[in-house]
Amino acid sequence: MADIRQRALRPGSPRQREIVTSTLARRILSGEFAPGSRLPTEAELGLEMDVSRTALRESVRMLAGKGLIESRPRIGTVVLPQEQWNHLDSDILAWRESLPPDVGFIRSLTEARQVIEPAAAEMAARRADGTDLGRIQAAYDRMCASVDGDLEEKVDADEAFHVAILIASKNDIFANFGTVTGSALRMSFRMTTRASENFSATLEKHGAVLEAIRMRQADQSRKLMSDLINVAARDLARAQTSDAETLTNC
Repeated sequence: MADIRQRALRPGSPRQREIVTSTLARRILSGEFAPGSRLPTEAELGLEMDVSRTALRESVRMLAGKGLIESRPRIGTVVLPQEQWNHLDSDILAWRESLPPDVGFIRSLTEARQVIEPAAAEMAARRADGTDLGRIQAAYDRMCASVDGDLEEKVDADEAFHVAILIASKNDIFANFGTVTGSALRMSFRMTTRASENFSATLEKHGAVLEAIRMRQADQSRKLMSDLINVAARDLARAQTSDAETLTNC
Protein backbone atom coordinates (compact mmCIF):
# COMPACT_ATOMS: atom_id res chain seq x y z
CA MET A 1 0.00 0.00 0.00
CA ALA A 2 2.86 2.38 0.86
CA ASP A 3 4.45 1.65 -2.53
CA ILE A 4 1.18 2.53 -4.29
CA ARG A 5 0.98 5.88 -2.45
CA GLN A 6 4.60 6.63 -3.25
CA ARG A 7 4.05 5.91 -6.96
CA ALA A 8 0.91 8.06 -6.94
CA LEU A 9 2.83 11.01 -5.47
CA ARG A 10 6.11 10.60 -7.37
CA PRO A 11 7.30 13.73 -9.22
CA GLY A 12 5.19 14.36 -12.31
CA SER A 13 2.59 11.73 -11.42
CA PRO A 14 -1.10 12.47 -12.19
CA ARG A 15 -1.91 12.45 -8.46
CA GLN A 16 0.81 15.00 -7.72
CA ARG A 17 -0.39 17.24 -10.56
CA GLU A 18 -3.94 16.98 -9.21
CA ILE A 19 -2.84 18.03 -5.73
CA VAL A 20 -0.73 20.92 -7.05
CA THR A 21 -3.52 22.13 -9.34
CA SER A 22 -6.24 21.99 -6.69
CA THR A 23 -4.01 23.63 -4.07
CA LEU A 24 -3.10 26.56 -6.34
CA ALA A 25 -6.71 26.90 -7.51
CA ARG A 26 -8.08 27.09 -3.97
CA ARG A 27 -5.50 29.72 -3.04
CA ILE A 28 -6.64 31.78 -6.02
CA LEU A 29 -10.37 31.27 -5.46
CA SER A 30 -10.04 32.10 -1.76
CA GLY A 31 -8.33 35.39 -2.57
CA GLU A 32 -4.96 34.43 -1.08
CA PHE A 33 -3.60 35.09 -4.57
CA ALA A 34 -5.76 38.05 -5.58
CA PRO A 35 -6.57 39.09 -9.15
CA GLY A 36 -3.71 41.11 -10.56
CA SER A 37 -1.13 39.58 -8.24
CA ARG A 38 1.76 37.41 -9.35
CA LEU A 39 2.16 33.84 -8.21
CA PRO A 40 5.44 32.94 -6.51
CA THR A 41 8.10 31.83 -8.94
CA GLU A 42 8.33 28.26 -10.10
CA ALA A 43 11.36 27.72 -7.88
CA GLU A 44 9.59 29.22 -4.84
CA LEU A 45 6.46 27.13 -5.34
CA GLY A 46 8.52 24.01 -5.91
CA LEU A 47 10.29 24.48 -2.58
CA GLU A 48 7.14 25.46 -0.72
CA MET A 49 5.02 22.59 -2.02
CA ASP A 50 7.85 20.06 -2.43
CA VAL A 51 6.80 19.22 -5.99
CA SER A 52 8.52 18.92 -9.32
CA ARG A 53 8.75 21.66 -11.92
CA THR A 54 6.98 19.35 -14.33
CA ALA A 55 3.94 19.13 -12.04
CA LEU A 56 3.94 22.90 -11.53
CA ARG A 57 4.14 23.67 -15.25
CA GLU A 58 1.32 21.28 -16.09
CA SER A 59 -0.81 22.72 -13.27
CA VAL A 60 -0.18 26.26 -14.49
CA ARG A 61 -1.22 25.26 -18.00
CA MET A 62 -4.42 23.70 -16.68
CA LEU A 63 -5.34 26.73 -14.57
CA ALA A 64 -4.56 29.03 -17.48
CA GLY A 65 -6.98 27.02 -19.60
CA LYS A 66 -9.68 27.70 -17.01
CA GLY A 67 -9.06 31.43 -17.19
CA LEU A 68 -7.62 31.77 -13.68
CA ILE A 69 -4.06 32.76 -14.55
CA GLU A 70 -1.85 33.86 -17.41
CA SER A 71 1.91 33.55 -17.91
CA ARG A 72 3.45 36.79 -19.18
CA PRO A 73 7.01 37.21 -20.52
CA ARG A 74 9.38 38.97 -18.08
CA ILE A 75 6.53 39.34 -15.56
CA GLY A 76 5.62 35.83 -14.46
CA THR A 77 2.31 34.11 -13.81
CA VAL A 78 -0.47 36.60 -13.04
CA VAL A 79 -3.92 35.95 -11.56
CA LEU A 80 -6.52 37.19 -14.05
CA PRO A 81 -9.59 39.31 -13.20
CA GLN A 82 -12.59 37.28 -12.02
CA GLU A 83 -14.63 38.18 -15.10
CA GLN A 84 -12.18 36.08 -17.12
CA TRP A 85 -12.56 32.98 -14.95
CA ASN A 86 -14.57 30.05 -16.28
CA HIS A 87 -16.90 30.06 -13.28
CA LEU A 88 -19.01 27.14 -14.54
CA ASP A 89 -16.05 24.82 -15.08
CA SER A 90 -16.75 21.62 -13.17
CA ASP A 91 -13.33 21.61 -11.48
CA ILE A 92 -13.66 25.24 -10.36
CA LEU A 93 -17.10 24.50 -8.94
CA ALA A 94 -15.75 21.49 -7.03
CA TRP A 95 -12.85 23.51 -5.64
CA ARG A 96 -15.26 26.23 -4.51
CA GLU A 97 -17.28 23.67 -2.56
CA SER A 98 -14.29 22.94 -0.35
CA LEU A 99 -13.90 26.63 0.56
CA PRO A 100 -15.98 28.86 2.83
CA PRO A 101 -19.08 30.13 0.97
CA ASP A 102 -18.38 32.93 -1.49
CA VAL A 103 -21.45 35.11 -1.02
CA GLY A 104 -20.75 37.13 -4.16
CA PHE A 105 -20.61 33.99 -6.29
CA ILE A 106 -23.75 32.54 -4.71
CA ARG A 107 -25.54 35.83 -5.32
CA SER A 108 -24.50 35.73 -8.99
CA LEU A 109 -25.72 32.15 -9.25
CA THR A 110 -29.05 33.06 -7.65
CA GLU A 111 -29.48 35.94 -10.10
CA ALA A 112 -28.81 33.53 -12.97
CA ARG A 113 -31.39 31.15 -11.53
CA GLN A 114 -33.94 33.98 -11.35
CA VAL A 115 -33.58 34.39 -15.12
CA ILE A 116 -33.16 30.78 -16.27
CA GLU A 117 -35.36 28.63 -14.03
CA PRO A 118 -38.69 30.48 -14.51
CA ALA A 119 -38.18 30.20 -18.27
CA ALA A 120 -37.32 26.52 -17.89
CA ALA A 121 -40.48 25.91 -15.85
CA GLU A 122 -42.59 27.59 -18.53
CA MET A 123 -40.99 25.45 -21.23
CA ALA A 124 -41.41 22.33 -19.10
CA ALA A 125 -45.14 23.04 -18.82
CA ARG A 126 -45.32 23.07 -22.62
CA ARG A 127 -42.87 20.28 -23.44
CA ALA A 128 -42.52 17.81 -20.56
CA ASP A 129 -43.43 14.20 -21.33
CA GLY A 130 -44.50 11.50 -18.92
CA THR A 131 -40.93 10.56 -18.05
CA ASP A 132 -40.11 14.17 -17.22
CA LEU A 133 -43.18 14.56 -15.02
CA GLY A 134 -42.34 11.32 -13.25
CA ARG A 135 -38.80 12.57 -12.59
CA ILE A 136 -40.05 15.88 -11.15
CA GLN A 137 -42.63 14.05 -9.03
CA ALA A 138 -40.02 11.62 -7.71
CA ALA A 139 -37.76 14.51 -6.73
CA TYR A 140 -40.66 16.25 -4.98
CA ASP A 141 -41.51 13.05 -3.12
CA ARG A 142 -37.90 12.90 -1.97
CA MET A 143 -38.23 16.46 -0.70
CA CYS A 144 -41.37 15.53 1.25
CA ALA A 145 -39.62 12.53 2.76
CA SER A 146 -36.60 14.63 3.74
CA VAL A 147 -38.53 17.10 5.91
CA ASP A 148 -37.34 15.38 9.08
CA GLY A 149 -33.99 14.39 7.61
CA ASP A 150 -30.61 16.08 7.71
CA LEU A 151 -29.57 19.03 5.57
CA GLU A 152 -27.72 16.83 3.09
CA GLU A 153 -30.90 14.92 2.27
CA LYS A 154 -32.82 18.17 1.77
CA VAL A 155 -30.11 19.57 -0.49
CA ASP A 156 -29.95 16.41 -2.61
CA ALA A 157 -33.72 16.29 -3.10
CA ASP A 158 -34.00 20.04 -3.76
CA GLU A 159 -31.24 19.89 -6.34
CA ALA A 160 -32.88 16.89 -8.06
CA PHE A 161 -36.18 18.78 -8.30
CA HIS A 162 -34.69 21.83 -10.01
CA VAL A 163 -32.45 19.80 -12.31
CA ALA A 164 -35.45 17.67 -13.36
CA ILE A 165 -37.32 20.80 -14.45
CA LEU A 166 -34.31 22.11 -16.37
CA ILE A 167 -34.15 18.78 -18.21
CA ALA A 168 -37.92 18.81 -18.81
CA SER A 169 -37.59 22.17 -20.58
CA LYS A 170 -36.12 20.22 -23.53
CA ASN A 171 -33.59 23.01 -23.92
CA ASP A 172 -30.11 21.54 -24.08
CA ILE A 173 -28.47 24.69 -22.76
CA PHE A 174 -30.78 24.80 -19.74
CA ALA A 175 -30.23 21.09 -19.13
CA ASN A 176 -26.49 21.64 -19.26
CA PHE A 177 -26.83 24.50 -16.78
CA GLY A 178 -28.35 22.05 -14.32
CA THR A 179 -25.69 19.42 -14.83
CA VAL A 180 -22.63 21.63 -14.92
CA THR A 181 -23.64 23.78 -11.97
CA GLY A 182 -24.82 20.98 -9.70
CA SER A 183 -22.11 21.61 -7.13
CA ALA A 184 -22.74 25.36 -7.21
CA LEU A 185 -26.46 24.81 -6.76
CA ARG A 186 -25.63 22.73 -3.71
CA MET A 187 -23.63 25.61 -2.23
CA SER A 188 -26.55 27.96 -2.79
CA PHE A 189 -29.12 25.52 -1.42
CA ARG A 190 -27.08 24.83 1.70
CA MET A 191 -26.87 28.52 2.51
CA THR A 192 -30.45 29.46 1.65
CA THR A 193 -32.04 26.36 3.18
CA ARG A 194 -30.23 27.09 6.41
CA ALA A 195 -31.72 30.61 6.40
CA SER A 196 -35.24 29.48 5.54
CA GLU A 197 -37.58 29.77 8.51
CA ASN A 198 -40.17 27.32 7.26
CA PHE A 199 -39.08 24.43 5.07
CA SER A 200 -42.69 23.18 4.86
CA ALA A 201 -43.79 26.45 3.27
CA THR A 202 -40.99 26.16 0.75
CA LEU A 203 -42.04 22.57 0.11
CA GLU A 204 -45.57 23.73 -0.71
CA LYS A 205 -44.16 26.19 -3.25
CA HIS A 206 -42.26 23.38 -4.94
CA GLY A 207 -45.47 21.35 -5.04
CA ALA A 208 -47.32 24.25 -6.64
CA VAL A 209 -44.67 24.46 -9.37
CA LEU A 210 -44.99 20.73 -10.00
CA GLU A 211 -48.78 20.95 -10.27
CA ALA A 212 -48.67 23.93 -12.65
CA ILE A 213 -46.25 22.06 -14.92
CA ARG A 214 -48.40 18.93 -14.76
CA MET A 215 -51.50 20.97 -15.71
CA ARG A 216 -49.65 22.60 -18.63
CA GLN A 217 -50.09 26.07 -17.13
CA ALA A 218 -47.05 27.70 -18.72
CA ASP A 219 -47.49 31.28 -17.47
CA GLN A 220 -48.35 30.10 -13.97
CA SER A 221 -45.35 27.76 -13.94
CA ARG A 222 -43.06 30.68 -14.78
CA LYS A 223 -44.59 32.87 -12.08
CA LEU A 224 -44.49 30.21 -9.38
CA MET A 225 -40.89 29.29 -10.15
CA SER A 226 -39.95 32.97 -10.07
CA ASP A 227 -41.61 33.27 -6.65
CA LEU A 228 -39.71 30.20 -5.47
CA ILE A 229 -36.30 31.46 -6.58
CA ASN A 230 -37.09 34.82 -5.00
CA VAL A 231 -37.47 32.98 -1.68
CA ALA A 232 -33.89 31.74 -2.11
CA ALA A 233 -32.76 35.30 -2.90
CA ARG A 234 -34.42 36.63 0.24
CA ASP A 235 -32.94 33.82 2.33
CA LEU A 236 -29.49 34.67 0.96
CA ALA A 237 -29.96 38.33 1.85
CA ARG A 238 -31.11 37.29 5.33
CA ALA A 239 -28.06 35.08 5.76
CA GLN A 240 -25.78 37.94 4.69
CA THR A 241 -27.44 40.28 7.18
CA SER A 242 -27.09 37.71 9.95
CA ASP A 243 -23.39 37.20 9.17
CA ALA A 244 -22.80 40.96 9.11
CA GLU A 245 -24.50 41.39 12.48
CA THR A 246 -22.42 38.56 13.93
CA LEU A 247 -19.21 40.24 12.79
CA THR A 248 -20.39 43.59 14.14
CA ASN A 249 -21.11 42.10 17.54
CA CYS A 250 -17.79 40.28 17.80
